[in-house]
Amino acid sequence: MIYRLKGASGPLTGRTFEIGDGLVLGSAEDADIRDPALAPRHAVIRPDGGGLVLDAEGRVEINGEVVARRGLESGDEIRLETLRFVLQAPGLKPARVLEPVAAPRAGPGPVGWIAAALAAAAAATAGWWWLAGPGAGPAG
Repeated sequence: MIYRLKGASGPLTGRTFEIGDGLVLGSAEDADIRDPALAPRHAVIRPDGGGLVLDAEGRVEINGEVVARRGLESGDEIRLETLRFVLQAPGLKPARVLEPVAAPRAGPGPVGWIAAALAAAAAATAGWWWLAGPGAGPAG
């Protein structure tokens, strides 16, 4: 099975990196994915018994949990400093998917309140018109 890392933030957003026999992420000259903010061999991802395992030399979070060594699954989010990746296994539905950050829930705002007030006034006028009829009103 071919596994890939897909950049999900930072300067590598959208780029994909095939893991193959292994992948080194770090600041070393021989790193497959290089970033000066990382330790020389910050993390190594390699095949292990039909799956993948990550060994960390620097701080690495997988799905928000700091790890030193961990098996990986399709859909895992891997964060190293400011870089964020998602592990992809083509043809497999990810075991987990990044949760989108919910936008703050906004109220109707001033335009919404004005529209609601106008709708209520129109409904009240229509109700009065329907109940009283066109001839209703002050007698002159």
